Amino acid sequence: MSRRILILGASGCIGGAIASTLRAHGHTVVEGRRTAAAGSDYVHCDFAEDVSPQAWAERLTLAGGFDVVINAVGILMQDSRNRFERIHAQGPAALFRGAALAGVQRVIQISALGVGSQPHHLQTPYALTKLQADEALLGLVRQGLLDGVVVRPSLVYGPGSQSAALFQQLARMPVVGLPGLGRQRVQPIHVLELAEAVARMAGHASPIASVDGAVHELAGPQVLSYRDMLQHYRRAQGLGEPLWMPVPMPFMRLGAHMAQWFDQQAFSPDTLTMLEHGNTTAVNAAHAWLGREPTAMEQALVLPTWVALPTWMRHGLQATLAFMWIYTALITVAWPQASHVLDLLARCGFSGEWGWRMMALSCTINTAMGLTLLRRHPGAWTYALQAGAIVGYTATAAWNMPELTIDHCGPLVKNVPVLASVMLLWLSVPALNPAVTPCHPGSNETPHADQPTWAHAPTWRA
Repeated sequence: MSRRILILGASGCIGGAIASTLRAHGHTVVEGRRTAAAGSDYVHCDFAEDVSPQAWAERLTLAGGFDVVINAVGILMQDSRNRFERIHAQGPAALFRGAALAGVQRVIQISALGVGSQPHHLQTPYALTKLQADEALLGLVRQGLLDGVVVRPSLVYGPGSQSAALFQQLARMPVVGLPGLGRQRVQPIHVLELAEAVARMAGHASPIASVDGAVHELAGPQVLSYRDMLQHYRRAQGLGEPLWMPVPMPFMRLGAHMAQWFDQQAFSPDTLTMLEHGNTTAVNAAHAWLGREPTAMEQALVLPTWVALPTWMRHGLQATLAFMWIYTALITVAWPQASHVLDLLARCGFSGEWGWRMMALSCTINTAMGLTLLRRHPGAWTYALQAGAIVGYTATAAWNMPELTIDHCGPLVKNVPVLASVMLLWLSVPALNPAVTPCHPGSNETPHADQPTWAHAPTWRA
């Protein structure tokens, strides 16, 4: 049965996916927006404004009335205008009460997994204010004033997700930092499967609150560690094994506080705290609402390959770098005096016999790195060692022979593009198991038999 549905937060990742899915189900969708959107049916809504339940009731009635109201508004960081208390708690509570006064049959509140499950003193301002809105809706349900459900999704990934975009970028790096040991537990769900579940709730014939309660947790089928999740992002981009670098949690918290000054809405003290406490369900309702198991992340995640160098270019870069390392070693061995390598080592504190020993060690390392590059597929460690050697050689020379930094021929400055070439090759190291890499737009490969067809549809856009 087609219903008239108002959705607030339709410009966001989750709200936009829900709006598109509702339309695909044949419902009439009206978007609640702060500003007018060209070509769309909308109602002016702004939780930052002081709107009473009576004002909401009048607004909903004047807009023609609604069968269902869905609140998908949420912020991860607050500013002087958009405060957690107003956007997450006071505004939604007034909306829910106004919806009951206007005779709305059903309200769906998009909350977050973990809200209310932790001791009160561990809850973040984000979670505490979300919980206030959840309880406001559940109070109306208990009074029999309307049918309502609180949806608490786990970590959401897919098109438009800012947190997913951050994880994707972090996973691209050849050295991937992990909060602590990266063992935090997550249970990611694709945004389109979340949207499908919510759309089925909106169109459900009987009261939702009577179906296993009024709070439904939705998540993917797998509980992953944070490190495993990032590994899925790497494989989806055709990248191999990185160097995993544990970062002590005090440094992570410092970084989260500093990140608030940048133009992003994904990494903050609140999001880090929620990640620390885990993001898994007690009872996953996704299967019940989808009618099947939600799709595993390794099958649903479709990303463009980050760095895919043509074979001739990759081999060309490998050959030129190999030539550089081997040539340097040969010149040093053949003309140790004329090449001034012993003078450089002496200024670094290695003179006499120790100078010759360090020269032999350096030549051995350079030759080994050059020969390793002549392999068909050097591993990530090959490039990691080379990057470290370039940085080490450059820093040592600049410290002990500072005149080289201002030499007009740029003997040290030239190491910058050399390092960039090494990093490019490092990023292009393919995954060890290409079978797990999904098809990419423009490829002529067929989707995996178990992969949902929507995973290969054109990129969804809000």
